[in-house]
Amino acid sequence: MLQKLCFKLVVVTSLTLPIFGSAQVAKAENTHGATAYSPTSDATGISWDHGTEKEALDAAVAACNQQSGGANDCQALTSNTNNCGAISVGKGGAGAGWGDDKAAAEAQALAACSELEGGNCKIQLSACNK
Repeated sequence: MLQKLCFKLVVVTSLTLPIFGSAQVAKAENTHGATAYSPTSDATGISWDHGTEKEALDAAVAACNQQSGGANDCQALTSNTNNCGAISVGKGGAGAGWGDDKAAAEAQALAACSELEGGNCKIQLSACNK
């Protein structure tokens, strides 16, 4: 009787461990991205597939500062998790957006930029966390 009980316990444990393990893996798969903009140089930066929001924000600002021609005044605009982000730039500044796919993120970024004075907004960068 005890042998049968131990066998059943081993079988049940071996069947349920992958279920619990996959829940932990799914939680660990969150990826973060961010956008950044320099008002002085109109430089932009975007990051994706980072383990934390802070890493994504820091990476976007660093990428933007690298493109800023020495202005080094980039500021984070947005961050996102497990989706897509985009940044658009026009004469009045920059707009950022996020969505389930690049098209949605780009549409939101263009809409945000279009609310600024100056117009002529164009998508500069977009990327997805997938």
